[in-house]
Amino acid sequence: MLVYLRHAEDPTPIVCHGSWPGVITRQAVGNGGFGYDPIFFVPSEGKTAAELTREEKSAISHRGQALKLLLDALRNG
Repeated sequence: MLVYLRHAEDPTPIVCHGSWPGVITRQAVGNGGFGYDPIFFVPSEGKTAAELTREEKSAISHRGQALKLLLDALRNG
């Protein structure tokens, strides 16, 4: 989730969120990423988050989705 405040008292913040379905594995696989990436299996990709390239992960992760939504909201007013 990302929240954009124009100022501390902003009555209409922009709130954007994404979701990233996955499964926690019993064994760590992959060397990339950080934290839980080696045990977070992404069924749509057939591999763990640690096996994805940075570009692949950014395109499908919940953070990447939220950032795209925020950028769209800022561009389109």
